[in-house]
Amino acid sequence: MWERLFGKFKKSRLLSPQAIKIGVLVAQTGPLANYGITAVQGLKLGIEYATAGSWEVAGKKIHLLIEDDGGDPDVASRKAHTFIEQKGVHILQGCTSSPAAIKIARIAQEYQRLFCVAVAATDVLTAEWFNHYIFRTASTTAQDAATGSTYAIEHLGHRFAFFSPDYIWGYQSRSAWWRAIEKQGGEVVGDVMAPRDTLDFRAYLHEVLERRPEVLVPSWAGKTTADLFLQMREVGLTETLRVITDLPDSDAVHAAGEALAGVICVVKYYYDFPRNSVNDWLIRHHREQYGTPPDLFTESGFTSGVALVEGLKRTTGDPAAEGLIPVLEGMPFEGPKGTYTFRAEDHQALQPMYIVEMVKQPEQTGCVPRLIREMSVEETAPPLVAPRPGYSQESPQG
Repeated sequence: MWERLFGKFKKSRLLSPQAIKIGVLVAQTGPLANYGITAVQGLKLGIEYATAGSWEVAGKKIHLLIEDDGGDPDVASRKAHTFIEQKGVHILQGCTSSPAAIKIARIAQEYQRLFCVAVAATDVLTAEWFNHYIFRTASTTAQDAATGSTYAIEHLGHRFAFFSPDYIWGYQSRSAWWRAIEKQGGEVVGDVMAPRDTLDFRAYLHEVLERRPEVLVPSWAGKTTADLFLQMREVGLTETLRVITDLPDSDAVHAAGEALAGVICVVKYYYDFPRNSVNDWLIRHHREQYGTPPDLFTESGFTSGVALVEGLKRTTGDPAAEGLIPVLEGMPFEGPKGTYTFRAEDHQALQPMYIVEMVKQPEQTGCVPRLIREMSVEETAPPLVAPRPGYSQESPQG
């Protein structure tokens, strides 16, 4: 009996009205560190923008509590419990790693805290394993596939192979592309997976070549992304096949150099594409504070900050999930790519996306994205998938 009463108290404990505490869990070390660091930079700038520099909503200060989870779901879970039980956090935000985000989503549901996802892209968070405490500003693997599949079929070929890391994000990415390609009449002839800590990709790339596809869709993330493209060039893959993939972060683009030339990329965000006042503000202030233009996941962090502040304005600064959820559902808001909307059915932010070709610049060693097409919100919307009953009793792993 005491355990039940204590558990109920933990979930409904009084939250301080004096400040709004947002607990941020991202990888600041490990292979996904660059994603986490830049997303936090974006989050800070998004809050600064949306509050006109005051970091305040309805007289309440916004405080960020930031912890490094290293991309480890168990570390993220432990720190999320500490945030809620010991530090009185009202809202959870993150995660860089999809397995970590899945863990945090269960904790958000248990403790009735809003969870705003700004990097993790695995579809299940806003599909099979969705709970109504989740809101995601990051694009999903299904949005990536919807953006790139039509172009790939029309311009690159009809025989496809996939290369992905052997964990949930890799499975989700290749599955989303697989469905989209087959829906449009393409044929899948190869499906190669490798451990996520792989450093030498050459044996796997030779296996891809043996399947004789016309197009390769590699899904890879983290520090070794540049190594993958360098080794593609080494084995002659980029001279034999067309390649379509997600645009890597700026460090990976720089490290890959000319190995990216001719690769078609689906782009979540590139600072030079959107033409609007919000993006102008972000570019200017990011340069002032960090000395560089915004990176791949800066936008998603920024958008997360804007969305949370706009929601809090509508609840007059009340951070309780029960008040925030109904105002965020279906809410349009302005961000660096234009107008975003949290779809009411799954809380996924619908948003524009881009298709580019990586081109070598004259007298330079690297490549830059050349815009081919901006894809509309309607074109990139992921399919609606009903949540699977009993999620809260499950323990999904990465």
